[in-house]
Amino acid sequence: MFVFSVECQDNDSYAFRECPVLTEYQQIHQEIIPDMSGATRAGVRRCEACGELTAKWEESLEGLVLENKKYDISCTYDGIDVVSEKFKDFYDANRLTGLKFRRLPDEPSFYDIQATRIVEFDAVKRGTRYENQCPVCKRYEAVAGAYPVYLKKNANIGINEFVRTDLEFGGNDEMSPLLLCGEEAGRLLSQATLKGLDLLEYDT
Repeated sequence: MFVFSVECQDNDSYAFRECPVLTEYQQIHQEIIPDMSGATRAGVRRCEACGELTAKWEESLEGLVLENKKYDISCTYDGIDVVSEKFKDFYDANRLTGLKFRRLPDEPSFYDIQATRIVEFDAVKRGTRYENQCPVCKRYEAVAGAYPVYLKKNANIGINEFVRTDLEFGGNDEMSPLLLCGEEAGRLLSQATLKGLDLLEYDT
């Protein structure tokens, strides 16, 4: 089964923290290791022991103002995928499935997207590594080893469908599942003129 991992550019924004004050050197390294030293936004739920987000995908995105609005698909430094009206129109026109769109309260021309169906990632086959599990919330500080993509044998994906993995990868606030799509969706996306989009193809 061929699947595509849907990747995108950073939009230089934070959903759950205030933007930290960075030196020019630190700004250069944002795409490699985003700085999470900014104060957490009021009301965001975090573990009292380790400070990790405990309800990331249910949090309100009020206060998220995009620093970079040139992309049709992008992500915040803390792992929220954001798309433009152009992306949503493309999705609807091609009858793609599997995504939930939430309009951003402070950026009405953009949406947060989440896949509604979860598939199992084969962490054993991939050799995924887990670091520093919190004894209270049970979340890990970091999970490494997402690529190449290996899915469990029962992980079927429709040709026009988007899904997300059960495992989240990365570190701290940035941790997020992989966003994957089926063959036809990947083919259509590869032919689209959507800024910020990068597709990686895998035979799982």
